[in-house]
Amino acid sequence: LENSITPIRGSMVKTTLPGAPSRSLTDSPPIRFGTDGWRGRIAEEFTTSGVRRCAAGIAAHLHEIGKESSPVVIGFDGRFLSGRFAREVALHLASERFVPVLSPAPIPTPALSWRAATAGASLGIMITASHNPPEYNGLKLKSSDGGTLDPEETENIARLIPAADPGPSDEEDLATHPSFLPSYLKALKDRVHHKEIRASRMKLVHDAMHGMGGNLLGQLLSGAALKVIPVRSEPDPLFGGSSPEPMARHLATLFQEVRKQRAAAGFATDGDADRMAACDEKGRFLSPLTLLPVLAQHFIEVRGERGGIAKTFAGSLRMERIARRHGLPFYDLPVGFKHVASLLRRKEILLGGEESGGFGFRGFLPERDGILSSLFILEAMVLADMPLSGLVARMEKAYGRFAYDRLDLESSPAEGKRRAQSLSAAPPKQIAGMRVTGVNGLDGVKLLFDEDGWVLFRQSGTEPVLRLYCEAPSQKIVPAVLRQAARLVQR
Repeated sequence: LENSITPIRGSMVKTTLPGAPSRSLTDSPPIRFGTDGWRGRIAEEFTTSGVRRCAAGIAAHLHEIGKESSPVVIGFDGRFLSGRFAREVALHLASERFVPVLSPAPIPTPALSWRAATAGASLGIMITASHNPPEYNGLKLKSSDGGTLDPEETENIARLIPAADPGPSDEEDLATHPSFLPSYLKALKDRVHHKEIRASRMKLVHDAMHGMGGNLLGQLLSGAALKVIPVRSEPDPLFGGSSPEPMARHLATLFQEVRKQRAAAGFATDGDADRMAACDEKGRFLSPLTLLPVLAQHFIEVRGERGGIAKTFAGSLRMERIARRHGLPFYDLPVGFKHVASLLRRKEILLGGEESGGFGFRGFLPERDGILSSLFILEAMVLADMPLSGLVARMEKAYGRFAYDRLDLESSPAEGKRRAQSLSAAPPKQIAGMRVTGVNGLDGVKLLFDEDGWVLFRQSGTEPVLRLYCEAPSQKIVPAVLRQAARLVQR
């Protein structure tokens, strides 16, 4: 590449585009909600002052829509200062005559969503930066049904955020609330064939990546014939020096432990446990683009359920093939789980997911859940009496075999979008030997290789990076496509 690839903390790989932004601790950018909430570097963008301003905007919005009487549920993860930020939100809302229900301990985002949906809350607020690097924190907004807040409401909150810090609220004793976890874990058990899973004699590994997944799979299946071996289950604000994003380059510990334990499969959940990835019994990484079609096949062909299926724009071609074969509606959506959540709310789909490992299912919350997704994959293994590699082979035989990867290039939002759009106006005829047969601009710029794959250029909505995604028929082709794609936008 024109600019050499530099390893970050020995794992995350990024390159830098010409004109990428430099940052200063004196910068005070406005609060902007991206693909999934507001995120920023701690003490640089994400500060107690900013959190209080955001809380003031939330309070103004709730006053505006007349929601003073309903509780506001607040949760937080194990990141640096997350508990402090959550308390600042709770104190400000209490000063505005709202009833904050603050979690007594760090929790996964899906547990916050479940509590919001079952407590008659007007809103759920989660302090987390999800899968972002350790230096980030963030704030997610959940609606009364536990799903991502509608964009219109989020935009109104952003509009109402004051320019000035309202200042700290008087310290007061906030009401103590019981753990959010027990009712959430019971809800997960009720949605899968829990007895059959527990009765199996499989050995599994769960890598929580030092995030909120902890040992939840083990708790759900404790006392069973099945055994769950936790790794990196202790919360760590530095996430062991890596990013808590379940991508292959971050999961060497999981792969090694699965092989060492001779486990049937390994599961990884991200920092706030709403996303996941997996590996088979040989420690081979299985991306979300493989796992979502496996889940779709299980729901339709084994559980016998019917309904539409959806993927976001960087998802696998196989999802459409599954829908076509079974005569089911198919939805190709912009990146961001909020688009999947909208269809789940209207009960138009059976399941849907995004390339980053967030999957959602009809009959639960209109939200992604990494622990529930892992349980459904376990259920598929048990009911089909197949190892995970067997489920993948069955899916690939029916719907095609593809490889996938992603490359991140540091870039300011404006520069990244400009460079991607330049490819839409003048696309290359081929990339790494793959013939470009079309362009799709649904979200970013996707160059199509007919039925043989694609490469997508898209500026992130949560980080200053231009993401390059590729799906192709061979693992050898994908890196070559990504290298050449990077050259195209680095000219």
